[in-house]
Amino acid sequence: MLRILLKILYWAAVLAVSLALVVALILFLESRDQSSVEGATLPAVAASA
Repeated sequence: MLRILLKILYWAAVLAVSLALVVALILFLESRDQSSVEGATLPAVAASA
């Protein structure tokens, strides 16, 4: 029983670290991105589709 709990705890920790790394990477890339979507409009072709 203890072995199963340790396995679950291990994989939960792996998942938590993976999610934290993904979020950190996204935030890092967003902070480097200078583009802005404020007031952006769709091209006429995309809007009519």
